[in-house]
Amino acid sequence: MKGTSRIRRLASETAVYGISSVFARLINFLLFPFYSHVFVPGEYGIVNTVFATFIFLNVLYQYGMESAYLKYASDSDHNGDGRARSDIFSTSVWSLVATSLLFSALLLVLRGPTSALIDLDVEWQHLLYYVAAILILDTAVVVPFAELRLTNRPVRFAVVKLINVGINVGLNLVLILGYGMGIEAVFIANLVASASSIVLMLPSYLKLLRPAFDRSLWREMLYFGLPFIPGGLGYAFSDRVNLFFLQHLDGEQVTRMLPAGVAPAAATSNYIVGLFSGATKIAVMMALVVQMFRYAWQPFFLQHSRDEDAAPLFGRVFGLFVGACILIALGVTFFAKELVALPLPGGRHLIAESYWPGLVVVPILLLGYVFQGMYYNFSAGAYITKNTKFFATCAMAGAVVAIVLNAFLVPRYGMYGAAWATAAAYFTMAISLHFFVQRVYPVPYPWLRTLALFAVGGGSYAAWIRYTFLQSWYAEAGLLVGVAIVAFLLMWRR
Repeated sequence: MKGTSRIRRLASETAVYGISSVFARLINFLLFPFYSHVFVPGEYGIVNTVFATFIFLNVLYQYGMESAYLKYASDSDHNGDGRARSDIFSTSVWSLVATSLLFSALLLVLRGPTSALIDLDVEWQHLLYYVAAILILDTAVVVPFAELRLTNRPVRFAVVKLINVGINVGLNLVLILGYGMGIEAVFIANLVASASSIVLMLPSYLKLLRPAFDRSLWREMLYFGLPFIPGGLGYAFSDRVNLFFLQHLDGEQVTRMLPAGVAPAAATSNYIVGLFSGATKIAVMMALVVQMFRYAWQPFFLQHSRDEDAAPLFGRVFGLFVGACILIALGVTFFAKELVALPLPGGRHLIAESYWPGLVVVPILLLGYVFQGMYYNFSAGAYITKNTKFFATCAMAGAVVAIVLNAFLVPRYGMYGAAWATAAAYFTMAISLHFFVQRVYPVPYPWLRTLALFAVGGGSYAAWIRYTFLQSWYAEAGLLVGVAIVAFLLMWRR
């Protein structure tokens, strides 16, 4: 019963963290229908190409300091090593602020080469000024958010995140509908929302931030956190390098990949990027589950790593998590068409029909998110044993798979190739991390039951594709209930 109570606590904290993550992702999903009616896929492709650079740059700006803070502050709580929480907090924050200012200055000086690297037209180079400012603000608030997670204050965490989202959405609507602005409005809204988070987190700064910097501690934290840079970059390549390969498709390749009924005038790489980016928004349900679990999982396993039954507990969490992910992935797949076709006033649909051709890759993207969630599950042993070097090795392995497969598949199969390359990269990361971690921190994962559940889910999807009579809402609901029963019988064991 003790294990069950701890899992229930993890689930409850996941739910609270998820209020902000779910709401933020759902709001972003609701913004996508709005964007789909005001931006053509080519314009939306530009927005997503620029935002894809955030994933890469965030890794460099943060250089593992968030994880280092969680580890060293947690150790200080448990071991009483003499370091004040304020010293750890201050050293982390001042380090991030100083380096983020330096990195943003370099980004602006090198905006020409940066634009060329991501194939951003000269007319849109000014968007990098917004990128530089947003990155500074977002980096400065990383450690305060980590402090809220470590001290089990998910409600405040959620409130700040929700206010950020509200400001972002409100400004998008005001600037685009009220002032007729174009895609610049997306970045201005994001900038103001990021600044609001700094203001809302002032209590944490006032409580813990001091005009002090512990060089010895800083070197230790760097030693712990720097391995997250290649690991984080590897993750970024696995997740978003597909957009840059799609962006570099030439006109002939794009024309060959255009869906039936689409005019040749739309044959631009930005159009394909826009379709693919729209598909990722449809797959948002799976992404948000993984995100909200990650927020609660990291402090959970750090706090329970000293329990006698920690390894069996982690194995049970893995089984339950995978079961939930498979159900959600099937649900989103089955009902994606009904979702995007929901009617709106004026004869419109929830998602503009120009984006519907991207739906074909949604199931593949969902599968990739399941593998991503497995990767986060396996990360517990690496954190606990301080083998953070595993993250770099596994993420770089995923990056190699992503680059090779994108280079080979995207020119031939377009969005399909990009989606399968991403899923394969996440699978590589998860399996390789499992292999390394099991050698230093063995966990009894329920692999036979997990594989059986994957087989049941895959069989249900294959039947749904093969037999059209299953593609009605009541048949789809029946399939989901059946898979849920099997998942419960396989995974929920005391």
